Amino acid sequence: MPRDDLRPEELAEAADKAARARLEAEMKRALWAQQASRAWAALTAANGSQSNL
Repeated sequence: MPRDDLRPEELAEAADKAARARLEAEMKRALWAQQASRAWAALTAANGSQSNL
């Protein structure tokens, strides 16, 4: 059945849910990147002048 019969508020609610899901995924990726960056910085600092192979 086509979804053309949805009311505007139903469409807005679906769009809001999709936007929230995208924002949540982006925030998770940003947090992962931040944690990875900090871990890499800590590893680099711990290794001192050793070369990274």
